[in-house]
Amino acid sequence: MLDDVTRKAIVKVTDEYWTEHVRDATFSTVVTGKEPGHRMADYVDDKTVSLLKIRFDTRYEADSRGRAKRQRSMGDVWVQSNGIYNPVNVKAGEQAKKGQPNLVSMQKLLDYVFKRWIDSYYLLIVKFQLGSPIQHKAYLIDLLDWLDFVAYDAGPGQIMLREHDFYSAYDAGRRPKPARIAAKVEKLFARFEEGIRSLFSNRKKRLDRQRREFKQFVDGGDFTVDQTTLRFVP
Repeated sequence: MLDDVTRKAIVKVTDEYWTEHVRDATFSTVVTGKEPGHRMADYVDDKTVSLLKIRFDTRYEADSRGRAKRQRSMGDVWVQSNGIYNPVNVKAGEQAKKGQPNLVSMQKLLDYVFKRWIDSYYLLIVKFQLGSPIQHKAYLIDLLDWLDFVAYDAGPGQIMLREHDFYSAYDAGRRPKPARIAAKVEKLFARFEEGIRSLFSNRKKRLDRQRREFKQFVDGGDFTVDQTTLRFVP
């Protein structure tokens, strides 16, 4: 895990950087026009990772050959603290827009923890309020401490942040109580099991429905195309 000094330093340098650079003409161009969210996310990700690379002892995760940067790493950058490198994933978006953004694959997170490669998964979130002036706020959290504020859909397999609930709690001063890694992983695995059971239940309901429709099709006798309920346009 990141120590307190490193965590506070990451938030401080991120805040200072974006306090200065939201005034840049380039940033103004990025956040104007249609669908600025994706452009802003990519831009903020690149700039923030570069900042962390300059200011901290960092690494990228290597690919399977150990020669180049892994393209789909657990972290955008890995920051050294307490003798290990810790994955940090940068997320950016508009303060006013609160949905359920994807954070990380549940299976990948479990794999890395079970292999004892990591004991934390950090999100460095930079939220912008696009107005005049543009304002921002940075959050650095260990996802394993905030599992009460995530959703998990075993279909696509992604862990998602329930943004409205999370920001309401965080900005109201809520902070997680210290917990052992075993307790955090137990809670994470419980969410995984719950998601898998829900997926099985939904798949069974779909299978039962398709079986009924298949029986109706078979019982319908000879096959004749019937387009009376199908709509067309010129």
